[in-house]
Amino acid sequence: MTNLEFIYFDLGNVILNFDHDLMCRQMASVAGVDFGLVKQILFESEFQIQYETGLITSQEFFETFCHQTHSTPEKDILLRASSDIFELNPKMIPLLTQLTAIDFPIGVLSNTCEAHWDFICRRFPSIDWYFSKRVLSNQVQSMKPDGGIYRAAIELAGCPAKDIFFVDDKLANVDAAKEAGLFAVQFEDALTLTKTLVELGAKINL
Repeated sequence: MTNLEFIYFDLGNVILNFDHDLMCRQMASVAGVDFGLVKQILFESEFQIQYETGLITSQEFFETFCHQTHSTPEKDILLRASSDIFELNPKMIPLLTQLTAIDFPIGVLSNTCEAHWDFICRRFPSIDWYFSKRVLSNQVQSMKPDGGIYRAAIELAGCPAKDIFFVDDKLANVDAAKEAGLFAVQFEDALTLTKTLVELGAKINL
């Protein structure tokens, strides 16, 4: 049994739901190109991964996209089209609010690019408020399930790995977190997660 000292939340499909197909459709519309071409460029190569691991900048992402699609959209409009794909999971808010109210240390551990994180902080300012500690793939240049991002998370939390709780929607990321020594579970829903945290000793209400 872990001595619960810190909780990391995945962002996508835990706190925020998102749609990659919507991302591709919106970028295709802005650029005036085919949806299938955008999806191929982003997700059938290392392009989006390079952006999410901080290996290329937003400017380089924009320029490469324009070159590969032979299009000339405005940069800000294209990045917004790529980012306006998130919806808040409202059932998670009571849990985050209670943890914040009792001053329990929490953080976000997410694979995300610069444009997405900037958009999220503008659209959902509560996310920026809840999570003062953030381990973002584009900033640490490592993305789940790579071990480097978990090592960065352990260092930032400042407590033993075994006392860090982590929840993610993807089993591969959960398994990798366990290999790194964290107490990790796959996300099902807000109520199940809350029950698990109460069983681990978190002083929160169901």
